[in-house]
Parts: sequence; C-alpha cells; structure tokens
Amino acid sequence: MTPQNITPGRIVRYVLPNGEERPAIVTRVLEDGRAVGLHLFLDANDAPMQPIDPVTGQAGVVRYSDDPAVNTWHWPPR
Repeated sequence: MTPQNITPGRIVRYVLPNGEERPAIVTRVLEDGRAVGLHLFLDANDAPMQPIDPVTGQAGVVRYSDDPAVNTWHWPPR
C-alpha cells in the first residue's frame, strides 16, 4: 500500500528510537498521507523517549518511510 491509502483509524507500525517497532493508530492525515498524527500502543517496558509523550503515547507528526527508519511509520507486514 502507498501512504495515499492511509485514513484515520488505520493501524500502522512506528519505529522507536531504539529501533524496535510498536503498533500505532492514525489520528490524522497530513501531506497527502506522507505524514500522519499517531497514537502509539506502548507497553510497560518502553522507557520514556523523545518525541513520544510517555503518558498519552502521542508521537506527533510522523513521516512515512518505505524502509523502517527511526521515528517513521510504515505498513505492517502482510
């Protein structure tokens, strides 16, 4: 899928600063889908890290990347 197919409510993968991935839900779509607002699903073992709000899980505006890169989103593998 391309970023243009993204809509609020879709589940994507977010790459944490430590390189691990977490699921996230899209809260808004910007720049024709190349950037989105995300709410991450963090677990108890995830230490606070920028740019993620440790209380709400909000990651702010996140850019799309075909290849998993830190602080970007991509589609989950099929």
